[in-house]
Amino acid sequence: MRILISFFLIILILLLSTGPVAGQTANGYYRVESNPSDAQVLVDTIYRGNTPVTVAVSTTGPPSHTIVIVKSGYFPWSRTFDTNPAPGEVIGVAAVLEPSVQYGTLVVSSRPNGALVTVDGGRGQMAPWTYTDMPAGGHIVRAFLSGYQPYVSLINVPPGGTAAVEATLLPLTEVGVIQAKSNPGGADVYIDGLYSGATSATVGNIAAGPHFVELRRAGYNPWIDTVQVLPGQVVIIDATLEVTSTVQTGSMSVSSTPSGASVYLDGGFQGITQPGNPLDLTGIPPGQHAVRLTLAGYQDYTQNIQVLAGGIALVEATMTPSSSPTSTGTLQVNSDPQGANVFLDNLCRGVTPLTLTPVETGSHSLLIRLPGYNDYTSTVTIAPGQVVQVQAGLTPVSTQAGPAILLTPTALLISLLVLRRRI
Repeated sequence: MRILISFFLIILILLLSTGPVAGQTANGYYRVESNPSDAQVLVDTIYRGNTPVTVAVSTTGPPSHTIVIVKSGYFPWSRTFDTNPAPGEVIGVAAVLEPSVQYGTLVVSSRPNGALVTVDGGRGQMAPWTYTDMPAGGHIVRAFLSGYQPYVSLINVPPGGTAAVEATLLPLTEVGVIQAKSNPGGADVYIDGLYSGATSATVGNIAAGPHFVELRRAGYNPWIDTVQVLPGQVVIIDATLEVTSTVQTGSMSVSSTPSGASVYLDGGFQGITQPGNPLDLTGIPPGQHAVRLTLAGYQDYTQNIQVLAGGIALVEATMTPSSSPTSTGTLQVNSDPQGANVFLDNLCRGVTPLTLTPVETGSHSLLIRLPGYNDYTSTVTIAPGQVVQVQAGLTPVSTQAGPAILLTPTALLISLLVLRRRI
């Protein structure tokens, strides 16, 4: 009987225990700034945010770190630091970027062929693809394909020349899950620089290993950390966001009707508006800023916005249909959990949440797939200039091992008390 009780105790402890929680290691820091600001920062090939940004690194990890700073229209800046910061130490990194006013060409291919490619967080296309009239200088190229690990690389486009990159994708064999919560909720979740939903969000199909996670909400300091995803486990992020204490920067909250519009701030791509959740931009210097929203089938929306230190500027754009007829539309796909692969007409186009534009009008087959869940299939019909939204609730795959008794932790505890009374 004591053996049986011990067995129940072990099961109870396992069920009550939680998965790994982010942000529990002793860290040192690099404070990375650039002139001009809002440049992308990679530390050891992992995207860590835009300048100015404070990057945490483990004090017990590798002693050498390479920091690369990239901004469209400027040549890339790179430096290797051979010493780790001590616990709590902040090492300042200041980069002056050299401008390039010329243009070049970028040719992107993938192995296997057909990966979804993005440049600097936007300009999504299916590989192989040739980007013409690209500003000379540094660009971050990412590639995604169902069943493979995401690819990221820095590429330097020479003035008047051509740069070529082949994204070699490695098979995705071990995956985990990130569950992001915040107080207050509704913060934008970015994993490795890619929008992955809003808190509370559960994002699956993430390659095991380190990932850079950032939570952004207008009026609050960004929550930033590197989390280690373990195979088959859930990393829990439960972040308390701090009200912006600095008076040196402001924020912007951007929404559009319809959603799915690309947002540019002072010419730089910032992200895409999502249904029911504004795009939060933080760390904006005070002053006048040019905002532009673009959406296939609609006229560009432009506005000059005054950002105040410590304030939140609201942009609520009503997109006006284009006067010229269009033969395309937009498709927005989301799922619960997120991080599912999206196949449109049997081609993998990315992971949820995903905005596809332009999409040819007519009927299309849609498949949403996430390991451990049943496939979601549907046929979507897109009219000219229409924005179609799909929200897929994915159901877990039921096991076929036969009938079994499922005991919750409460039920196990009651069973244990009953056994003790019978002793």
